[in-house]
Amino acid sequence: MASQRDSEETNVPLCVDLDGTLIKADVLIRSAMALIRSRPFCSLRMPLWLLRGKAYLKRQIALRTTLDPAALPYNLTFLDILRKEKERGRCLLLVTASDVIMAKPIADYLGLFDEVLGSDGTRNLRGGVKASILKERFGIRGFDYAGNSGADLQVWECCREAIVVGENRSLIGKTLKLGVVVRALGDRGR
Repeated sequence: MASQRDSEETNVPLCVDLDGTLIKADVLIRSAMALIRSRPFCSLRMPLWLLRGKAYLKRQIALRTTLDPAALPYNLTFLDILRKEKERGRCLLLVTASDVIMAKPIADYLGLFDEVLGSDGTRNLRGGVKASILKERFGIRGFDYAGNSGADLQVWECCREAIVVGENRSLIGKTLKLGVVVRALGDRGR
């Protein structure tokens, strides 16, 4: 029989960051490098795209290149945790600053996520923007969030449980000061 805590957790969606959390890489950097290798002239256009905002840059790169989801360096320990959460019936969302065009094939490949939220060419889904979207959708303390960087502090500030993926002690310390439940997962899942 499931405990009350287990039941509560399966009712609270788990929102997961992509870059540095689910994968041990950055999709923007990988896709930009792939684009430069395949279409070198695009490297001249990237600064112009960036002038229109980071979300626009990400979209333009995403429209011109693809990444093989099977070739990405996944955080396997964290991926195992996500699989167990999914088996328990938990709703999982991939919520990333990467462009949704790049994130969706990764989510499809893994088959774990119920939904994908990402940057869209206009809105860069990072930091405060990500926090606002999740607060609006689930309410304050209505979701758990797994991330790995200082940009995630604004999201952790309004979540129920902050899952810090990685060994960044300074970030864990800052997260502990937010007044939310904090779970730190090092490279070995501790």
